[in-house]
Amino acid sequence: MSLKEGLGARYRASLIAAFAGIGAAVYYILLWLPGIPVIGLPNIKMEIGASLSPVFGIVLGPYIGFLAVLIGNAIKTFVPTPNIYGIPFLLAAPLSAFGAGMLVKKRWAEVSIVMLAMLIAAMFAPPFYPVTEYWYVYLVAFYDKIAALILTPILMIIVNRISKKQNTFLFYIALYITMFISRELDKAFGCFVFALPQVYRDIFGITKVSKVRSLYLVSPMFYLVEYILEAIVAFAVAIPLIKALTRVPGLSEILHIRYLREWQGSRK
Repeated sequence: MSLKEGLGARYRASLIAAFAGIGAAVYYILLWLPGIPVIGLPNIKMEIGASLSPVFGIVLGPYIGFLAVLIGNAIKTFVPTPNIYGIPFLLAAPLSAFGAGMLVKKRWAEVSIVMLAMLIAAMFAPPFYPVTEYWYVYLVAFYDKIAALILTPILMIIVNRISKKQNTFLFYIALYITMFISRELDKAFGCFVFALPQVYRDIFGITKVSKVRSLYLVSPMFYLVEYILEAIVAFAVAIPLIKALTRVPGLSEILHIRYLREWQGSRK
């Protein structure tokens, strides 16, 4: 390795560490926003700050965004005292950041594979197995995640049309769908993990699988509305943030948001 390459590698490593550290600190602060109690599980609260995790993926990229959200999540979960109920869901929000970063880069196949893997794995979890018998529980738990899976290739079709027509309205639609799909990765992970005996039985103390099934059937439309609103919150924050960052000389070329320019063709 030449001296120039070595310096370049160190510079990139420094940038990664800096962005990940700043992102983790910002995300940690956002997690202190009031949470919304989960119906049927008062020990869990849906974090409003977590709804902004896709923004970190869009700005920092799938890997640095994932790392930043994971670090912020871990600090909030383990400090000052460990939250045992939050530990199983530690990777949920980071997955959301990962998904957003990948979608912005037009790598929808990876996002689809991750979502599909969780949907298939969940079929063999006790609350849904056999899925031929408990299909209605599975469907209620994952219908919105299945919708997100279907929307993923549709998003790429919309993005390709934006590049050709430079349509601002379509750009905003595509960005909102990106937020929604990314948040659904979070929710799919949470639904799958909670269906594992090591979580619902050993951590939450629910011994009957029938009880777990009943929890998945409680107010499914409430959660869909919440997920839609979460995507709106992330979208509302992302738009002004993206506009502000793109105006900073040199910064938009370093950050992951540079890929949004490809969505809009040659337009600056």
